Amino acid sequence: MPSRAGLKAFQNGASVHSAGSPWVLLVDDDPLLLKSSRRALAERFEIKTAGTGQEALDLLKVLTPPSVVIVDQQMPGMQGIELLHRLRDLSPDTVRIMLTGQADLATAIQAVNLGQVFRFLTKPVELALLQQSVAEAVALYVQKREEAALIAAAMDQLAKVEPRAEALALSQLLKTRLTPRDLEILRLIGQGGVAKDIGPQLGISHRTVDVHRSHILQKLGLHNSSSLVRVAIKAGLV
Repeated sequence: MPSRAGLKAFQNGASVHSAGSPWVLLVDDDPLLLKSSRRALAERFEIKTAGTGQEALDLLKVLTPPSVVIVDQQMPGMQGIELLHRLRDLSPDTVRIMLTGQADLATAIQAVNLGQVFRFLTKPVELALLQQSVAEAVALYVQKREEAALIAAAMDQLAKVEPRAEALALSQLLKTRLTPRDLEILRLIGQGGVAKDIGPQLGISHRTVDVHRSHILQKLGLHNSSSLVRVAIKAGLV
């Protein structure tokens, strides 16, 4: 996993073609845009492309999840927002960028709420802006992975101590990483609650619960609700 020095290298334009390094997925039905974008990014990042949302999903069946995905909104078959929403569940750590020619507020809000988009770029996008956005997204990905590794190491250490002390230490760790609303949702998940039930209890929509759940998973370096239940129980939230 890249160090802080590696993070700086990404931002300064170092090559990232070494094995196991971050890679970027471009999804757009415009072959000319894919070609120009790939040319602009290929010197700094490992790039793969897909012409449709389904093609992107098929690609991810045989590859490790991308560090960054850039998705066009208007595509045949599967809209960009739907693809980003599915990618959010398949790969929570992937940083998502939406590229679209329709710069309307409703699309932007949907992209943020459903796909948790890092950046919203409109066509035609300047290549310099695209390069900068991808560099910042890769840097964010590296930072998230490093933070997840630190949390995982801390939780491994907690597992070696006496259960009561473990619960107290884990509870303190969660309070430093999560917002009060995150903790409240984590507690309800630990009790077996699901989004459609938790939402009405807290006076929010089930989609907002899903967004918080995804944020909690990312902050704790976890990947499914079963892990959240175990953490909630160990921390004494249930």
